Amino acid sequence: MKKNLWENLFKETKDALFLIEAGQCIQQNSAAERLRERTHFSLTKVLEVAKGKGCVLHPTKDECQDCEVKTHWDQASFPLVLETKSESFEHFYGSYTELGQQTALLSIRCVAEQDRLQQVIQNKRLIEYVNQAHENERRALSQELHDGLAQSIYSLMLETRQLKGVGQSPELTSKLAKIDEDFVALLSEVKQLAVDLRPAALDDLGLIPAIEALIHRLTETTGIDIHFIPMLKTKRFSESIETVTYRVVQESMMNSVKYAGVDELWVTLSEQRGHLVLNVRDHGKGFDVKMLDQNSRGLGLLHMQERAESVGGHLDIQSKPLEGTKISLHLPVQLEGKA
Repeated sequence: MKKNLWENLFKETKDALFLIEAGQCIQQNSAAERLRERTHFSLTKVLEVAKGKGCVLHPTKDECQDCEVKTHWDQASFPLVLETKSESFEHFYGSYTELGQQTALLSIRCVAEQDRLQQVIQNKRLIEYVNQAHENERRALSQELHDGLAQSIYSLMLETRQLKGVGQSPELTSKLAKIDEDFVALLSEVKQLAVDLRPAALDDLGLIPAIEALIHRLTETTGIDIHFIPMLKTKRFSESIETVTYRVVQESMMNSVKYAGVDELWVTLSEQRGHLVLNVRDHGKGFDVKMLDQNSRGLGLLHMQERAESVGGHLDIQSKPLEGTKISLHLPVQLEGKA
């Protein structure tokens, strides 16, 4: 039974496999046969590279002439360049494993296949890193606005109010009152900017209170009725999960306010099968999803998709002209361990 299993794995694996005995190939799989058919494959040359005695770039010593690439590679993973029958060159990764004194297994994999997977992983990590860097910068700017600029404005506002008690002409008193009103408005704008950059509630209280505060502000400024229904057992999640969810809620609701022409929105938040699930829905104008990359709304939605994918989730956008829009976010939950 084990022998049959081994034989099946040997035959069906996508890597080119060569069973070596005393420096000769005694068995190879179908992938190895295809590799030999389309390249100028020399087993002797490849074994030299695997054992650190050959150059990974040049098939003969005359062509190599002791180039700088010749070196001792790790037998578990060494680079390899093979010339194809069409006179092009392809890059591979090889692995040489000794099974006994005279027996070894040589495995060769095309770099393109491995690189595609590695590139996907690296892209996700890069997007997550950039988003986190943006959030850290937003947090720093928000703190600076709140603790620095806002406090300075408040101090100036208090000094201006003290002047009202001094004997002044009615005209100057009126001007001071106007300055005071401007200070109040400016202070409010600075505080709002600080909250928009990075709401303190998201860090201090968690996702639901932060969304509730966002909805309250949006309702006050737009008059739109926003129905928020949280159905969560867990109160806190990892910082990346909470940040992505909050930004998607923020972008989705703002898109509905700007483009949908609605007076009502529905937002639900729940846990389903190990995922945090967010839905934002409106019954507004809708749009053609195929045209996303051709307008500013599309850029925001595509950025949300990148955010979701960077933490292992996905974003689903459903919309048709005159039939409303539904944004669904699914993120694998990583519990923070907070009560």
